[in-house]
Amino acid sequence: MTSKFRIGVLACSLSLTVAGCSSVMPGEKAGSYSSLPDWVTMPAQKISEGGMADTACVPDNASMGILKNKATAQARANIAQQIQVNVQAMDKTYQSLTENGEQESGSGQTFESVSKQVTNQMLQGAIPKRVDYIPGRSEEDGDRLCVMVVLAPEQNRKVFENIIEASNRRLTPDNEALMYQEYRAKQAQEELEQTTE
Repeated sequence: MTSKFRIGVLACSLSLTVAGCSSVMPGEKAGSYSSLPDWVTMPAQKISEGGMADTACVPDNASMGILKNKATAQARANIAQQIQVNVQAMDKTYQSLTENGEQESGSGQTFESVSKQVTNQMLQGAIPKRVDYIPGRSEEDGDRLCVMVVLAPEQNRKVFENIIEASNRRLTPDNEALMYQEYRAKQAQEELEQTTE
């Protein structure tokens, strides 16, 4: 064999080996800015409309049970932060409605003040939908265990309803629908921003 032929065969073998080591499973697209799969980089695109999702990854340095619990807790905390942002938007909308006379001010607490307790209770229903080890890009990176946690659309709606109820605010049906649209609009905006990053 000629040396050029050997070099060609070696180059083909090397490229096939490198291509076979991808961390993206067959049929999955990698995120646009990394070699990570879409369910890790853009989890909101992998769920039903009206739901919430987040993925957290932790270094592979303990047993799978411990890693899964840690990543699940981190993903739930991230969903709780998303809910807090949505609730802040609800408070602003409610304030605007009362200032414009479209809703009686009444007594009760702000939505934000009751949302943490409600959110913590409801997030117990947010379950891991996907768990997988993701290889690191190099030896220094190491492997990671990633967990995608999902709050189903009906559970997300229940979070909203429980926040309204716990605040002791009485809303007209039209204003409640408007508040839910605002709650969802903030979430949709975040999902859109996530896809354009």
